[in-house]
Amino acid sequence: MSVNVRDRRGRIEMLQRLLRELGMRWGMACLVVPVSGCYDVQTEDAVRAFQETECIPVTGVCDRETWDAICDCCHQERDACAPVTISILPRECDWCLSPGEDDEAVYLLQYMLRALAADYDLGVVPIDGHYGEETAAAVKRFQRTAGIPASGRAERDTWRALAEAFNAAETST
Repeated sequence: MSVNVRDRRGRIEMLQRLLRELGMRWGMACLVVPVSGCYDVQTEDAVRAFQETECIPVTGVCDRETWDAICDCCHQERDACAPVTISILPRECDWCLSPGEDDEAVYLLQYMLRALAADYDLGVVPIDGHYGEETAAAVKRFQRTAGIPASGRAERDTWRALAEAFNAAETST
């Protein structure tokens, strides 16, 4: 599978956002990098600092092990904070996501699915911004459980049900 320039830039921007978030939460200025979409020296140095902090081989390259660790750390930090309420999408917003898409909204979808995975038996849900087979399978399982036609696409009814389930789970913990 080839990654086009826009996809690559979006993934680098997400990496930079996650590093910034961890840097701000942990008080590590070396992780707070500008969100530019370019894998520059600052981003490489931040990845090295993260790898060193998490006892991952220090390469400066955001490989699968590093990416998963960054996502896990962000997830743990978010879990430690006050509950987050996801609003039902406004009427003018018509997010409809389908398998094969790479989009920032996919990160939100994946985050919500991962948070609900154990309660809804959704399986492994990656948080990588790519609407791949695992994400589509989790969406279908959630749709079946929620009584929504299992299309595997995240349409308005799916988003609404996800927001309600996510919010209910957040307030019960």
